[in-house]
Amino acid sequence: MLRFVLSTRKSLPALFFPIIVHATMPPKTISSLGLAALMQELQFLVGGKIAQIYQPEKKELLLQIHMPQQGKRLLKIISGRSMFLAEQKEAPLQPFSFCLQLRKYLDNATLKELLQQDAERIVVFTLEKEGRYFLIVELFAKGNVILTDEHWSIVGVLEQQRWKDRTIKVNEKYVFPTPSINWKELTEKQLKELLLKSEKKNLAAALATNLGLGGVYAEELCARAGIDKKMTPKDVSEKEAKTIFNSWQEILRELQHPRGYQYDGEITPFPLQGKTPIRETATYGELLSQQEERKKPSPYEQKIAVLRRMIAQQEAMIAGLQEKIMTETKKGERLYEEYAPVQELLQKVKQIKQEKGWEAVKEGLQREKSVISLNLQAKKMVIEV
Repeated sequence: MLRFVLSTRKSLPALFFPIIVHATMPPKTISSLGLAALMQELQFLVGGKIAQIYQPEKKELLLQIHMPQQGKRLLKIISGRSMFLAEQKEAPLQPFSFCLQLRKYLDNATLKELLQQDAERIVVFTLEKEGRYFLIVELFAKGNVILTDEHWSIVGVLEQQRWKDRTIKVNEKYVFPTPSINWKELTEKQLKELLLKSEKKNLAAALATNLGLGGVYAEELCARAGIDKKMTPKDVSEKEAKTIFNSWQEILRELQHPRGYQYDGEITPFPLQGKTPIRETATYGELLSQQEERKKPSPYEQKIAVLRRMIAQQEAMIAGLQEKIMTETKKGERLYEEYAPVQELLQKVKQIKQEKGWEAVKEGLQREKSVISLNLQAKKMVIEV
């Protein structure tokens, strides 16, 4: 048996267009602790000169730094996400205007200082040429790169931004975001007060958010201290708080000499308790570099992937249309065979409608066994032949 939907309304033929949807997981941003470890590893760049600046993409910068007696090193900056030493130089055919502006001010400038702003995800490059400049890299939220003069007046900016408490644009004075707790200078007393005032349901959540450690490092601190991460922060005793603080000092010491440890879905600058790393490297930055480079296919690979998705979608659409053609053909052939009774049924509907209106159609078709369903509002009926 075949079922047909008969309608008194005219409809236009459907138009089909391929729709490509890209579903990607947002990439991880470097953590505050990870950035502190990275800053330790990159201190050897201090004293080098900016030999060239490239901007491979809108939110990416590549600083080519000439190191005395060491040659050139490439430092890649991904605004809002990460920073690491790169192996290959990427230079677009047409430089971005921000890149040209940086070249104007920083070409051949000497890197005097490279530091993390307190415990924030902000890096400050202090550079000297004729004068002193600060290149500020924000690795939180949407990210940004800002160039200021020695008085912190903004000379150039990757992206103009307006926040509730500060404005990032040329000629404005650069203002650092309102600082959170600086875990680098955390005292035992501050830790106790933080836990006592925390509204979080468990200790790990309090350390992750109130102290700004993030989930992985908060749980690691609990594991090293041997304290249940699920306990309520306010229930932590003075003795337990002291144990947590001592374990935290141990982590800070390890951050002074970072290495790279890769786990399933996570990389850290020091080993995690009770877990076996998939891989270890001499530096944390090496894993950061490899992680980022794996995320980013070449422009050719991106184009090929788009074309493959288009082809696959078009093939699926063609297969669906071919199946629909076969089904509709069978319906048409069957309908042609039963043309007389179907035409008679339609005439009956038309006659009832003209004489008594649509409300009487349903009652008039109750004895018709071929009628499966009737929708008066849509003026459609389903028949089986």
